[in-house]
Amino acid sequence: MTTQGLLVKGTDGENYLLTTEPNRGTHTHRLVVLKKVNDRWKSVEGTEELACRERLIGAFVDFFVDLCRVLNSSDYQQASEGIPIKPSIRVRMDARRAHAGK
Repeated sequence: MTTQGLLVKGTDGENYLLTTEPNRGTHTHRLVVLKKVNDRWKSVEGTEELACRERLIGAFVDFFVDLCRVLNSSDYQQASEGIPIKPSIRVRMDARRAHAGK
């Protein structure tokens, strides 16, 4: 699987995609906002892009916080006990738990 970006449904049912693309002529990437219009992704530009990008980043942060809540829930920990985890990952997770308990 590969990630194409963050798909977000707008308040009026429109679909937006927050993704990245290479900056032309450099080795960096930039955030791009696409909107689905007539089953095609079109770039959102100008002041609308700035407003959409801020809302999409906010949606990403909200999703990430929810994901962290799920991962920190006791149900997830019980379910993950049967799933083998690489030792390096387990060490980092155990260190976070120890730090959180202080």
